[in-house]
Amino acid sequence: MIYLCTFMLLGIGLHIYQVIYPEFMVDGDSMYPTFINEEQIKVKAHHQPKRWDVVVFQPPEESEETTYLKRIIGVPGDHIRYKDDQLYLNNIAVDDPFSENTDNFDIRRLLGIKKIPEGYYFVLGDNRGISKDSRLFGLVPEDNIIGIVAEGKDSYEENTGSD
Repeated sequence: MIYLCTFMLLGIGLHIYQVIYPEFMVDGDSMYPTFINEEQIKVKAHHQPKRWDVVVFQPPEESEETTYLKRIIGVPGDHIRYKDDQLYLNNIAVDDPFSENTDNFDIRRLLGIKKIPEGYYFVLGDNRGISKDSRLFGLVPEDNIIGIVAEGKDSYEENTGSD
């Protein structure tokens, strides 16, 4: 009986862990070269996202089954602009290793706002030329963010201890 109870508790614990830290499969090349198509990823954290975090989220105005994987570029209070492959945050040039081939834009003209409001984030795919991101669907509400994932080719193994 003790073994049965222990087994049931382990099963419940595993189920709760999988709900809190779900796994996803990358679908497409919008986050290449950071993540590759069909790579398995796992949510690693649920703290308030920071700039440069890669997040899994439900895009605004899409079904709950739809999830995207993108990098947070803008956080509440930011003004964002790209000009000639250079990112400007609040009018200060900032290094962005994925800014090459990013079309010029200004958040004021793009979304009609001066700064990102509280509770919202501006996301971009690392492969900017093909990414469907905040430039198309707008800001992502914090409530739509499922979690933060580890970066890198071996992110799944880092999160699970798998080989």
